[in-house]
Amino acid sequence: MKTVNVLLLGAGNRGMYAYGAYAKMNPAMMRIAAVAETDPAKRRSMQEQHHIADALAFETWRDAFDKFPDVDAVIIATQDKMHVEPLVMAMEKKKHIICEKPIVSLPEEIGIIEKAAAGFNGVFMTGYVLQYTPFFSRIKSLIEEGRIGRLIGIDLVENVGHIHMSHSFVRGNWRNKNESSCMILAKSCHDMDMLAWLSGSTCASLSSAGKLNYFRVENAPEGAPPRCLDGCPYMGECPYHVSKIYLTTDTGWPTNVIAADLSMEGRMKALNEGPYGRCVFRCDNDVVDHQTVLLHFANGVEASFTMSGFTMETHRGITVFGTEAEISGDMEENRITVKDFASRNYEVITVAEPAGGHSGGDIGLCTDFVRKIQEGSGGGLSAVKQCLESHYMAFAAEESRLRGAETLKMEEFRAGL
Repeated sequence: MKTVNVLLLGAGNRGMYAYGAYAKMNPAMMRIAAVAETDPAKRRSMQEQHHIADALAFETWRDAFDKFPDVDAVIIATQDKMHVEPLVMAMEKKKHIICEKPIVSLPEEIGIIEKAAAGFNGVFMTGYVLQYTPFFSRIKSLIEEGRIGRLIGIDLVENVGHIHMSHSFVRGNWRNKNESSCMILAKSCHDMDMLAWLSGSTCASLSSAGKLNYFRVENAPEGAPPRCLDGCPYMGECPYHVSKIYLTTDTGWPTNVIAADLSMEGRMKALNEGPYGRCVFRCDNDVVDHQTVLLHFANGVEASFTMSGFTMETHRGITVFGTEAEISGDMEENRITVKDFASRNYEVITVAEPAGGHSGGDIGLCTDFVRKIQEGSGGGLSAVKQCLESHYMAFAAEESRLRGAETLKMEEFRAGL
């Protein structure tokens, strides 16, 4: 099978550590042949890791498209607000595409993508890795096999984790909806996709409630300075003090995001000058830190979803309710329990520890992408519309939240965009 040559747009966390890592692990399947990245240190790192010539390393995605390299596919891993234009251009050039989620950051952009996709027949995927995890794949199989009888409801909980919340959604790139998008879209659009996938139906109506509860200036302790390293007297008791998160011996995520230079000096400089050194109560964040969504699907399945930044660990938990059995599970523990009503038996299924990020989802997504290209299967307008359905759900959830948890009918909501 032919190796799939890729133009990577964006060499940040996802570009470098998900798609870049996959290409290094599977060079016969996928090769990063060209890269566009505004940060010169990250761009040079990608060049060195993937042996990319200077002529194929670009500062911006526009530069890359102006001198479009001979590639099979484009992976769009730029910031959320920068997805639409390169996505439309990649469709026009008839290239296979992976676009990181969310595909769009504003409701009105959905129509732009749907119009561009009308004549597109390449492979199209978004970064919805959860379907590719052994954990959720097994739950889907159990439902389809009839192990729980008729599916009645699903309860999905995304424990964002207090550190992840502070890093990404208070100090980081997804803190402000005008710079990125609303929280339910940026963090949880693939949870909306997961609920639709598991239910086997489309969402008919939903309602949502949530707000920014804690990470606000009025909750700052008296005397706390604008930056943690400005001599904060609450260092010992504050779980969000930067010394506890970014100045330890662990230079993996999230520390590897704050600077290209991960020496102690480089990290100190980043924290003294950049956004990650700010007090969590004195940032320009406005996205919610806790939100719930209630969903009614067209086939009668009822679902609830909770996203919370107030948890110790970062993980997802799920309960699936059926007429004959209940399924419960934790993705990080890779353990699923089937509780049969008639026999009263508990079957504990331990899913093999997967390799790669997102509990094996990153590898599964990339492998499926390459195989579809090699086999000439999947993609086109139907794939684009399927990916966008979760975006409609997320936008509707945000609109419901802003309207005080008003129930919105999805058909009417779509028509009104």
